[in-house]
Amino acid sequence: MPSFSTIAQDPQIRDLVQSNTLMRQFKDALFPDLIYRADSDPELWPGQVGDEMVFSGKGLISPKTKPLKPRTEMQPSTYTMEQWSAQLNQWADTIDTHIPTSILACVDLFMSNAQQIGMAGAQSVNRVARNTLYNAAVSGQTVADGAGVTTASLRVKHLNGFTKARRPDLAAGSKVRFRDVSSTNPLSATLEGVGTVSIIGYTSDDPDGDEFGPGVLTLSATASWSDRAYLLASDRTFLVRVGGGLKIDPMTTVNLPKLSDVEACVARLQDYNVKPYADGYFHAHLDSTSVSKMFQDSDLQRLNTSLPDYYMYKKMSLGQILGTAFVKNPEAPRADTVSSDENLALEMANPSGVGIRRILFTGMGFLKEYYNDQSLYLTDAGMTGKLAEPTITNDGITVNAERISLIMRAAQNRLQDEVSTSYRFVGCFVPRTDAATGDAARYKRACVLEHAV
Repeated sequence: MPSFSTIAQDPQIRDLVQSNTLMRQFKDALFPDLIYRADSDPELWPGQVGDEMVFSGKGLISPKTKPLKPRTEMQPSTYTMEQWSAQLNQWADTIDTHIPTSILACVDLFMSNAQQIGMAGAQSVNRVARNTLYNAAVSGQTVADGAGVTTASLRVKHLNGFTKARRPDLAAGSKVRFRDVSSTNPLSATLEGVGTVSIIGYTSDDPDGDEFGPGVLTLSATASWSDRAYLLASDRTFLVRVGGGLKIDPMTTVNLPKLSDVEACVARLQDYNVKPYADGYFHAHLDSTSVSKMFQDSDLQRLNTSLPDYYMYKKMSLGQILGTAFVKNPEAPRADTVSSDENLALEMANPSGVGIRRILFTGMGFLKEYYNDQSLYLTDAGMTGKLAEPTITNDGITVNAERISLIMRAAQNRLQDEVSTSYRFVGCFVPRTDAATGDAARYKRACVLEHAV
């Protein structure tokens, strides 16, 4: 500190004045808005029905446009069905507080720890929703992780979209539900340099069987391919990649998003009758870097030529364009918002080191959140502590931790001075499939726009 404070700089006086007073407050960290979970439709998981539910959806009867010939009997029509499933999971974390330390510290550590673990729960569950959205939106697109020579074992960067198949066109295939790929229920795909291949098995690198991360796919016949050859499933989700191409490898820093790319994503959703949200818009999640790159588009610049003081430039916000509400989302996937243990099937950069960002477009009914009522966990035996569903404020941002329980357990150690605070969420996020209508794409209520930075 400089020696020119408000106190006289006499050595004797300085020794009588307390230095480095400890401010009795912990300043909050930078905390993001939690937006992805808001796009889900929450629904209570009923009791006494097990931990897995299967949902069924109907296709459409094909329109008949030819007139019926006189004295001809009509042939009965049929329609296809599809099923998707949901399974309850549990997410939780905890933090301990030593109460003697808490009461002697400059602030109440117990309340500070409770706030921090509550915020961690809200952010964690929001990222679970994010990962579910993106995994479905990029399903069925990956690259080989290493070259292969006359082999049926194809190692890939991500298994996402290649472990399940629905084959009503095959006699022994799964008619309705998406089930594990097998020799009787194969998934058709296109492998760069090879052509059409059939996937009949998979092995995840994750000992817990994660179906989104790296692993090995089993092909029905041997083939040869180069490192990072693209693999595209026949039921992959529609994706717009700036500059075209079937993988991110050729992308350069000139491949920036444009209004024409947004038009392609919106047109895809509209062509397949996806409905906008209740606010009348599709939602597009993107971070500030994607917003800044959009501002370099000449079409967008011309749109604002006569409006130099428009809110887009005032607030660096795209607002509502082309039937889409652009939601600036700080949790959009990038290197610093995706940890190494997350099951998110995305590469943050291509082999040349060019960063890749992804704008996620979604429509109504895409993501469902099923949750357990944790108040039912309490019995006549009671509990040692307190159970709450808190609202937590961080630096002026209020986090409503709906359906996430905050559990403050009374001290259990011999000295009764060690208290734990935990969060728990029991539920799941499930993307809706629409394979029974339209083209072969499994998921039709989302679209990703990939661009470089």
